[in-house]
Amino acid sequence: TQAQFFVQDVSTASALKNVNYKIRDDENQKIRIFVSHSTVPYSVQNKLKPEQMEQLKLTMNKRYDVFQQALDLQSFRFEQDLVDHDIDMILNRRNCMDATIKIIEENFPELLSLNLRSNKLYQLDGLSDIIQKAPKVKILNLSDNELKSAWELNKIRELKLEELWLEGNPLRNNFSNESTYVSAIRNCFPKLLCLDGQQLFPSLTVEIKVADIMTPSKESYRGSETLKNLILQFLQQYYWIYDYGDRRGLLVAYHDEACFSLTIPFNAEDPAP
Repeated sequence: TQAQFFVQDVSTASALKNVNYKIRDDENQKIRIFVSHSTVPYSVQNKLKPEQMEQLKLTMNKRYDVFQQALDLQSFRFEQDLVDHDIDMILNRRNCMDATIKIIEENFPELLSLNLRSNKLYQLDGLSDIIQKAPKVKILNLSDNELKSAWELNKIRELKLEELWLEGNPLRNNFSNESTYVSAIRNCFPKLLCLDGQQLFPSLTVEIKVADIMTPSKESYRGSETLKNLILQFLQQYYWIYDYGDRRGLLVAYHDEACFSLTIPFNAEDPAP
């Protein structure tokens, strides 16, 4: 993993260079730090002025629903209040997204829903900061943007999203069918309950405690061949019906405290049920 950042003064750069190979990460590996001269990044050069930040704050406040804790930034570049003040909010630009996230952090830290529909987003680098700045976001609308790969979603996968909208993005064309599409998105967001307006079945997780030493299972049977065949026939039918293929239709039949037992009375002289 690599991280790249910009510092403006020589003394800070020199101090960073001096700790090269002197600090360690969580896995006790020494961290390499490279320091080199650089032009001032675009995002720093074009940082919004205080008066522009104030106008941006006022505009975002108008678009914030206090009761729903939802912020609607759909087609944000064409917001008339911003256009009137010559503020060009192109959210693909890091300085614009940084300013937006900063205002969210300072004014809407409890944000639950964020709508970024129709902003021509083709990457989510800047949006990744929202993981720390507004970690409670559960609903995210990225519809009608220019996202070409589902890999972009990895940049925000730490959000515990329950509802996500991606329709109208080119990335949808990368999947041969709906099932693979849903599976790929849920790999990023395991808690997802709704995708593009479609309800998803909750993921089933089963906790199994395994003994430190587990002996391999061996077939063991006592009784007649007639009884054995009858039991095998039952088990095959049972698993074919209840434990094969798509079992989501059986979700309503499951209960956290459910248990199962089976008793088969059998008379060797009268094998008929």
